[in-house]
Amino acid sequence: MQKLMLNTVWEMRRCGDTQAYHCTVPCSVYDTLMTHGAIESPYYRENERDAFTISEEDYVFSTTFPSPAEPAESVALCFDGIDTIADITLNGELIGHTDNMHRRWRFDVSGKLAEENTLEVRLYSPLAYIAEKQKKKPLWGQKDTVAGFPYLRKAHYMFGWDWGPKLPDLGIWRDVYLELWDAGRVESVRYVQEHIDGTVDLTVRPEFDAAQKGMQWAFALYDPDGVRIIKTELMPASRKALTVRIGNPHLWWAHGYGSPSLYSAVVLLTDKDGNPADSRTERIGLRTVTIRQEPDKYGESFNVCLNGKDIFAMGANWIPADNILPRCTPEKQQQILQSCVDANFNMIRVWGGGFYPDDAFLDFCDENGLLLWQDFMFACANYPSDDAFWNTTEAELKDNILRLRNHACLALWCGNNEIETSFETWGLPERPEAKAEYLEMFEKRIPEIVKELDPEHFYWRSSPSTKGGCENTCAPDAGDMHYWDVWHGRAPATDFRKKFFRFCSEYGFESVPDLHTLMTVCDEEKGDLNLFSPVMEMHHKCDGGSEKMMHYLAQNMRYPENFEELACATQYLQAEYLRSNVEHMRRHRGHCMGSLYWQLNDSNPCISWSTIDYEGKWKAAQYYAKRFHAPVLLSAGMYGVPNFNVSNETLKNFNGTIFWEMRKSDSTIVHCGNIKAEVPALSAKFFKRLDELAIYYTEENCRTHYLSYRLEKPGGEVVSSGVSLLCPPKLFECSKPELRLEMRKLPEHYIITVSSDVFVPAVVLSGKTMDIPFSDNWFPLNAGESVNVYVPKRLDLNLDILRAEVTVRSR
Repeated sequence: MQKLMLNTVWEMRRCGDTQAYHCTVPCSVYDTLMTHGAIESPYYRENERDAFTISEEDYVFSTTFPSPAEPAESVALCFDGIDTIADITLNGELIGHTDNMHRRWRFDVSGKLAEENTLEVRLYSPLAYIAEKQKKKPLWGQKDTVAGFPYLRKAHYMFGWDWGPKLPDLGIWRDVYLELWDAGRVESVRYVQEHIDGTVDLTVRPEFDAAQKGMQWAFALYDPDGVRIIKTELMPASRKALTVRIGNPHLWWAHGYGSPSLYSAVVLLTDKDGNPADSRTERIGLRTVTIRQEPDKYGESFNVCLNGKDIFAMGANWIPADNILPRCTPEKQQQILQSCVDANFNMIRVWGGGFYPDDAFLDFCDENGLLLWQDFMFACANYPSDDAFWNTTEAELKDNILRLRNHACLALWCGNNEIETSFETWGLPERPEAKAEYLEMFEKRIPEIVKELDPEHFYWRSSPSTKGGCENTCAPDAGDMHYWDVWHGRAPATDFRKKFFRFCSEYGFESVPDLHTLMTVCDEEKGDLNLFSPVMEMHHKCDGGSEKMMHYLAQNMRYPENFEELACATQYLQAEYLRSNVEHMRRHRGHCMGSLYWQLNDSNPCISWSTIDYEGKWKAAQYYAKRFHAPVLLSAGMYGVPNFNVSNETLKNFNGTIFWEMRKSDSTIVHCGNIKAEVPALSAKFFKRLDELAIYYTEENCRTHYLSYRLEKPGGEVVSSGVSLLCPPKLFECSKPELRLEMRKLPEHYIITVSSDVFVPAVVLSGKTMDIPFSDNWFPLNAGESVNVYVPKRLDLNLDILRAEVTVRSR
């Protein structure tokens, strides 16, 4: 089979307009207009309002291409993604209509190609479509969105969310190409694994579109080193399955547990004479993965079970990397995903209000051991129940299940985000049939499709959920939990530590992003850098978000002197909140077995719950995540007499020593000790509560003392360390530090050595004009000690530039 790409040399114009703009797939209306300078960035200041109206129009994308040099019996025109409602014409003939951006579309154009061909995609306004539907029969949807969005199988966040703008763009967002074949093609392959006594029986189930009689196929398997270990003889295409045995398999492990080993599996399709017709190569991981749900002393478990081991899931929720889809580039996605690896994640949840990840995203997760909690693309809404909507939804589900099911990273499918719980806890408008329609779709139809196409993977009906049926959806003793009493409910930040969930798949705390990021959308001279300015509130979508931010600042921090200090304070508070929560859950490993905070990244420059901002800059919490996701973590608890705990999230037993010091605010040690720590693999262990330190937790002493601690391996290597204040940060009496930086160059990198004359709860390094990738940041520093921070060498850096660029402050 041949594949001829048609991504280059397109034109876009508004229907009824003669002005045309050149573009290249992936392309969209907003992106094309921005590229040609026809509009300002929709993100700048309050441009979102004007940009929104652009989507009220219809647009045409068109291209021309020659007939393929070699003719073929069968030709298909393929679109991997059209956003969203479109008519497709080829040489003036209507060949198809699209209504779902999450689907792959194939149109048979055999015998329709001319010597020179004109292809047009006429895209219709999504706003006009949903307005007409909503007027006839209103459907409930998340309140920060454009009413009627559930009617259209289009990424929901494009209609707005409580962290994103209303920019319902239109375009061709994934590849366009021709597929040409004569004898036949490989449609799909399903790989089924059975792990038995150190071997793997791998069953290969191909599906062929065989146009000729007598077609044959063969299978080959290559190990992670590229050595072919299995090669079969040709067999008839009518044979639907083949099972081969793999001895001494290299198992695929999630990040932190072992190597994410990948095998290359090849299915070859030939004609009756053995001439190649098509082939498909996929990389697969040999592993078992499911969610273990069993009764226990806490209720019912909800454990990710990988290769027979219950692991503690650590990570965050992924949202699309941009509101303008052509700017969700593989490079941008990879940068964010690499940040997950660098911060010791082992799982990511792909949230259901965005879109299904592309192949580059999935490949990265396969290669780097990032497990995937994959939502189907439904979130916070009621959906139509008519046949037309279900038919396109069913096709969407099948397309994506077939595309994702063989990826080693895929851990589970989830039906939707927060729809089940909305019936119980959100006070939805009374429409009795809505619940019945919901149950039919997410507890009957969708799981039936998963069972048919991918029975090897676990299906979870909704997030959060416990037993289904829209009842008791937030029970702490089973299933997964979304916890928002802190933030939306304005409960004290410390309340999380009173909770014991089986798996917390959403919780979060907002912060202001890096000022360099905000300055791309703000005008300082016009007063935009104010938390309550119209521009800032345009970029802070959370309902009452600024008031909530000030509420928590008042509880915990001293009043910031300027906006830069405000941003710094919010990031510190967010980081400390997430640290406290993750440490709490890891300390109670076995009771809780998963932490996925909200949210990892941003789709636009904004104030949000993210730990990585729109420009890819790490907030304080992302640096904290690198520490609180450490494979072996030492924690002491917060604001109370310390009870040390070591969480060992590795496959090996850990032996080491806990060293601790109670210090005055000038870092003078007033009490110290050590504890031998032997912790079995995949466990968390509490050690003796240090009641002798209670005297320092009195009102008189808590403001002038802090606890420092570290966990060392034999030989002195520190595997985990930290500090705990004995009171809220605003009460702690900390002297103004004199921070010193020394920089030097080594062959592989630069080293910045940071020291201070007094204790600093958090050292903050930044670049004046450049984004500098520090190996560590926002770390505590005892007086008289130093920390080495590494910066990789790159073309735009030298020692003089680094010295001029790097600034340091305390938090």
